[in-house]
Amino acid sequence: MLTSLFFPRSVAVIGASGRPLTIGYRIIENLLSYGYTGSVFPVNPKGGVIRCIRAYPTVKEIPDEIDLAHIVIPANMVPQAVRECGEKKVKTVIINSAGFKEVGPEGAALEAEVVKIAKEYNVRVFGPNCQGIINSDPSVRAYCNFTFTYPKEGNISIVAQSGGVGEVLNQRLDELGIGVRMYASNGNACDVSIPEIIAYWGKDEKTKVIIVHIENLANPKEFLERVSAVTRKKPVLAMKTGRTTEGSKAVASHTGGLAGEDKATEALLDKCGCIVFRDEEELCQAAIAFSKQPTPKGNRVGMLTNTGGPAIIATDQLVEAGLVMPSLSEESQKRLRGTLYPAAVVSNPVDVLATGTPEHWEAAVDTLIKDENIDSILINFVTPFFVDTVSCAKKFAAKAPEAFDALKPIVMCVMTDRRKWLDTLKIIHSANIPEYEFPETAAKALIALARYSEVLNRPYDAPREFDDVKKKDVEEVLLTVAKEKRTILTQAEGFTILQAYGIKTAKWATVRSPKEIDSAANSVGFPSALKIDDPREALHKTEKGALVLSIKDKPSLKKASERLWTQFGEKTPMVLQEMIDEEREVIVGALAQHGNIHLMMFGAGGIAVELLRDVSFSIVPLSPSEAKRMIQRIKLLPLISGFRKYAPADIDGLAEMLERVSALVNDFPQIKELDINPVKLPAAPKSPVAVDVRIVL
Repeated sequence: MLTSLFFPRSVAVIGASGRPLTIGYRIIENLLSYGYTGSVFPVNPKGGVIRCIRAYPTVKEIPDEIDLAHIVIPANMVPQAVRECGEKKVKTVIINSAGFKEVGPEGAALEAEVVKIAKEYNVRVFGPNCQGIINSDPSVRAYCNFTFTYPKEGNISIVAQSGGVGEVLNQRLDELGIGVRMYASNGNACDVSIPEIIAYWGKDEKTKVIIVHIENLANPKEFLERVSAVTRKKPVLAMKTGRTTEGSKAVASHTGGLAGEDKATEALLDKCGCIVFRDEEELCQAAIAFSKQPTPKGNRVGMLTNTGGPAIIATDQLVEAGLVMPSLSEESQKRLRGTLYPAAVVSNPVDVLATGTPEHWEAAVDTLIKDENIDSILINFVTPFFVDTVSCAKKFAAKAPEAFDALKPIVMCVMTDRRKWLDTLKIIHSANIPEYEFPETAAKALIALARYSEVLNRPYDAPREFDDVKKKDVEEVLLTVAKEKRTILTQAEGFTILQAYGIKTAKWATVRSPKEIDSAANSVGFPSALKIDDPREALHKTEKGALVLSIKDKPSLKKASERLWTQFGEKTPMVLQEMIDEEREVIVGALAQHGNIHLMMFGAGGIAVELLRDVSFSIVPLSPSEAKRMIQRIKLLPLISGFRKYAPADIDGLAEMLERVSALVNDFPQIKELDINPVKLPAAPKSPVAVDVRIVL
């Protein structure tokens, strides 16, 4: 539990100072100015008085019990300070000091020493190289931080790996008039982790929405386990920075190349059920909607407007994000025709016209609340001088509780002079209706609410265990490869591994010499394909001339083999494989990531994989529903599910292939890269077939 961190009854500041332009002064100043309800104990070797409070030479000389101690001294002095805190039985320390693993090996060793001492005394460590925490709860008012934004009480909690990003978010919400519940920026996170903080807030009744900023994940599995449990109860809005990388140049697979921009972290966040953002402003605006409104039951939006253009802009945003603008029921349209002006539009969006009265707005909002085709409501409201906008706002406010009870969130775009229509805006704000200045901003906030609805409606099924896999076959292959000190498997070895995990492959046979051609042809049949089985030539075989397709008979096969052996060397092994006459091709891939996890990839395959880049990602292990969701997320889906001359492929079989590959790399984490490309997709009920495989250890 992190109670001593967020609800400390007493705080010591080791390194306290009477000089205003120091962190040791600012922390004490913030505690006092923010109204901290506990006791503050400055610690300074010289003793004396700081901010009218007695200072003690050491923490051990403080007569009271200490829940939380700030440490603001040079890094080389921190280990001794932590030991003294342990001897004093301090529960938690916040190490604001820098100079630890972020500066290199010497700092990392110093940080490890701090962790060792803290564990010896059962002291929790927050930081080092961090800001600290804030808790706006009236019972504590703990500003254990050296920043400058004093948040109002609210229901949004923020945890940020970067203190700079965290303070920007905190300050922006304050500028928007939105309160914050708790705030934490834990820097190096040598002990108290971001997942642990999120789990703690998951149990905090006054935290309604959690914002998390991360730069890297030290322990992806911990994040997955802790955060997944929280997102099923309350929304976690996540932002990952440091996404771009040159690391993709170091990998040899298609999957590695396409996963170069930190797709693994975003896939992990998605698997956890987080709503992912790439823009701080959009994140803050969405947090406001989550803090004020319920989660909709679905993605069907009803829109009201009194001006056309902004409604079009909002509609474009919603539809492009996958939300639906359904037709209103006949009963709803009939009611609106009998209530609004004759020239009003009663489809969706509903246009009450610029001259729409408060009574018109009331009827329109009430109609959408009662319409079973609608899950959420977006209102575009311009404030003309010839309309009683204050009365309109009162109608919105009166209807807001009814919409809330029906789990139909309302967001508004209010286009106005915010100085002249201040009374109108105050009424809207008092009703907890989030309002925005631009229609696209309002639409994006509503999109975020709908995305969380999708998270809550997901089936949370467990990964399947396949009882037909032959792990020993895989172990034998990998043992042979290890003995030969190789890291790249041959095609034959790759196919053997796939078959051991029940993954269907095209019929194949190894050809090592002209003597084996006849037996291989008898086994595989015609038409067939012949390809070099040299791992160095595994990628882009077509461009390298290492592949001959559509071989019709043995004479043609003999000619093709002679050409390939002449080009690549007479000792080069080859694989003869049956031709799968199917135009539709996909790729299935996996890539090992930091933290002993694998990233799965699925998408358009064959030679188009790098051109179209139509792929989706997820984290291993895959459940049946996660495998299906990977397939459903690519643009190629209509071609897979049936389009024009193409009959539907076996999507269930394709999803099972993804699950089996997931099980393979989960069971054998030494597999660094895996590409099955292409996977041919014949019409159902025929199963997907792996035609080419590349495995790197």
